[in-house]
Amino acid sequence: MTPAEAQPRRGGSLRGAGPLRGGEILGKLGFTEPAGAEAVEGIMRPGALRGAARGRNLDGLAHTLFLRIYPVIAAVVLATQIGIACVNYADEFRLYGERGALLAGITAANLAQPGWSAAPERARTALQALALDPAFRYAALRDAEGRLVASAGEAPGKRAFDLLQVAADLAVPGEERAGSLSLVLSAEALRGNAEKQALLALGTSLVLMLAFVLTLRTTVRRHVLGPLNRLLGAMREVEHKRWVTVDLGGDARPSNEIDAISSAFNRMVEGLRSGDEAKQLLLELEAAHAKLEHANRQVIESIAYARRIQASVLPDRAALAGSGLDVAILWEPLHLVGGDYFWLEAIDGQGVIVVADCTGHGVPGAFLTLIVATALDRLLHERGLRSPAAILAGLDAMVRAQLRQDGRGAESDDGLDCGICVVDPASRTLRFAGAGLSLTRVGADGIERLRGGRRGLGYPRTGREALPETDTVVTLAPGTTFYLMTDGITDQMGAAAPGEPPRLLGHRAVADRLAATADRPLPEQVAALEAGLAAYRGAEPRRDDMTLVAFRLP
Repeated sequence: MTPAEAQPRRGGSLRGAGPLRGGEILGKLGFTEPAGAEAVEGIMRPGALRGAARGRNLDGLAHTLFLRIYPVIAAVVLATQIGIACVNYADEFRLYGERGALLAGITAANLAQPGWSAAPERARTALQALALDPAFRYAALRDAEGRLVASAGEAPGKRAFDLLQVAADLAVPGEERAGSLSLVLSAEALRGNAEKQALLALGTSLVLMLAFVLTLRTTVRRHVLGPLNRLLGAMREVEHKRWVTVDLGGDARPSNEIDAISSAFNRMVEGLRSGDEAKQLLLELEAAHAKLEHANRQVIESIAYARRIQASVLPDRAALAGSGLDVAILWEPLHLVGGDYFWLEAIDGQGVIVVADCTGHGVPGAFLTLIVATALDRLLHERGLRSPAAILAGLDAMVRAQLRQDGRGAESDDGLDCGICVVDPASRTLRFAGAGLSLTRVGADGIERLRGGRRGLGYPRTGREALPETDTVVTLAPGTTFYLMTDGITDQMGAAAPGEPPRLLGHRAVADRLAATADRPLPEQVAALEAGLAAYRGAEPRRDDMTLVAFRLP
């Protein structure tokens, strides 16, 4: 059980609930009651299923499916077949035209000789050769003045849709235009073929529709109407308190939605049949409720005591009062305990300020803060380190050693982000080094973010970016305020305006909020920031522990 799960929920606490009925216990434990009294009484009420079981013929379902689906399928098939027939007819008609043009061109080329019009017998012979084509209907050969020289076949009285007429010019060398040949072909065979295709399409459509109707009727009766009839029959029996179940055909798992409904119905019937077992279960749940309430109380008391321990490890918030530094702190764990930690101490006339964000939150993060507190105490007092970069390096080594991350097969992949500031009020200088955390400065010249190294402390070595080797030195100008904060401050999800989608607040927006109140006392700044973050989140929950240390030198 995690600390979050152990905390009591408002309006849903198990404490002081008093004697509860079985349904109330199931609801409070997050279960759905298998068959509540009201639901069962509604199902068991005589005549409740009569209308559903006998008032409507289930064959109407197949009829409805047929009326909804058949016209669409028929229209699609007919439209497809007609489209194919039209395309085929157009292609064959075009091929007829190309063939006629080719015949006319070849004949015209053979006749195109000087003085061709003076030998009409030769022209008639060529035209009679064209008449051998089954599609031939008429051919006419005219000279340059349009006079008829020879013809074959019967001239069409009017242009019919199944006649194709082509023409070719006779080109004699030395003459611009010696004559022309007109050829008329019949597309009657094409029309007959198209009619056959149309009849074939209609027959195919009828066969497909017949197969569709038979398949639909058989499938619906077997897989829909049959199981539904069995289910309704079982419901009628249960209505008269005869506990029968639906036969699923021996399938281990439901294969469709109707089988799933039938399986759920069978489970309901079994639950109703075993009423004594249900009563025993409710009695056991009542006992489990009492045990859960006791365990919940113990966990809450343990975590509350752990919070007192963690709070005692945190430094006194007035630890830097004698150094001349003005300090304000926001420390708010996500749960009763958290993984954020801060350190304040005046040593050798200097103020040491540390903010750490350990892996995770709740109880796991709190354990890591104890390791960090112990390591900082040794680094500052036993080893006498005063350089933020050196303190980071020592803290990194101690955490990895404590978590046994240096050897092979390390079991821990935990660590922390950390920012360290050492302030010398006498020289009005600040030295900073960070690992995963940055320092924000707000002054008369604007906002500046002093970034630390990307790599955090602890964690198994991966050869990534190294820790800072030197300190960043900053001169403390009067009125300049510095802020060390964890990402729980900046990673707030909320909407900038009503109706907008939630988005991350970010470091820049937090810095702008701090700059807007920079002229106010630090405690007021921290309170205004906390209220602003809560307003920005709105209904969105917090995601992490929050820690911010604000300080400045008057």
